[in-house]
Amino acid sequence: MARADGLPLAGGALHSRRERASRVARPEEAPCAQPDLFDYVPPVRRTHLLPEEAPLLIVTTRAFSEKEREDGWLYSLLPEAEALRMMEEGLILDARQPLMFCERPALLPLFAAFSEEPAETGTILLRVRKAHIAPWLEDDPDMSARLGAACYLLSRQIPIG
Repeated sequence: MARADGLPLAGGALHSRRERASRVARPEEAPCAQPDLFDYVPPVRRTHLLPEEAPLLIVTTRAFSEKEREDGWLYSLLPEAEALRMMEEGLILDARQPLMFCERPALLPLFAAFSEEPAETGTILLRVRKAHIAPWLEDDPDMSARLGAACYLLSRQIPIG
């Protein structure tokens, strides 16, 4: 840098700016290849879940209280023959006849609703892990309001996510 009197510093130069470095040519990036629209593979529609994918378990008789909390399981109260068939063949995914599942806090109101109806055959309470069937579930706001806890319909044939 130059002094105010115009004389250069000892060992310095009279230039007040540094010289610019030459620009380095950057390699041009290849444009992103647009995906081919004909490569799209639609999700596969499912008609049922195998017993290995969503294992059903029978809930043995046990006292349920009014202050039950969610426990990661979903429950369904079904006629005995239908419940045993589903345990062997798996869960059916049908939007016309969806299977209703509820969380644990809804069990006492569900038992009360079932006891009001005359039953020709016995019923079995089944449970399945919510994580196993979550992609195929839809909320059931009507039953949720009636039972006071979250209820779902197993009806999607194409999973979410």
